[in-house]
Amino acid sequence: METPNAKGVNSGEVSSEIILSQARYSRYNPTSDKFTATPEKYPQGRFKDKPCRTCGEIFSPIAPSHLHCSDDCSLNSQSERYLQRTYGIGLSDYDAMIKDQNHRCKICGGEGFVMAKHHKMKLVVDHCHTSGAVRGLLCHNCNRALGLMQDDTSSLERAIEYLEGATTIPQGSRVK
Repeated sequence: METPNAKGVNSGEVSSEIILSQARYSRYNPTSDKFTATPEKYPQGRFKDKPCRTCGEIFSPIAPSHLHCSDDCSLNSQSERYLQRTYGIGLSDYDAMIKDQNHRCKICGGEGFVMAKHHKMKLVVDHCHTSGAVRGLLCHNCNRALGLMQDDTSSLERAIEYLEGATTIPQGSRVK
């Protein structure tokens, strides 16, 4: 599905409102306003126009290391690389999963939350630690709960039995 990128240009790459509305995995890479190079420091006195590595649009870089036409393209590229390196999926796969799940955690149905300043996505990719297979998108709490139960279904079943059979504190007892 071809959609317009941040600048309204059809890039041939999958994009969605999620990509543009949420900053992605961008913990270490600076935004374009943080570049320090100036054209005066280079013999030609300017930086040569080049294509954006994400959408292909020709742009005038503000530093030699400036590889993307916009911060959106840069964030999308970083997210694509992170998802591919860590889970073997692309940004289009993530977007398809989040749409299939109606932007909700697959376990609790909540919208999730951003856990730390460097985290940019409300829902995280859940995967099997044995096979590496991606299972879906979860909020941080549900993902941690599965991890703490070591993905053991019998432990999870016992936890359900415990919750369903739990009673209140016997009469006369007090919590200290």
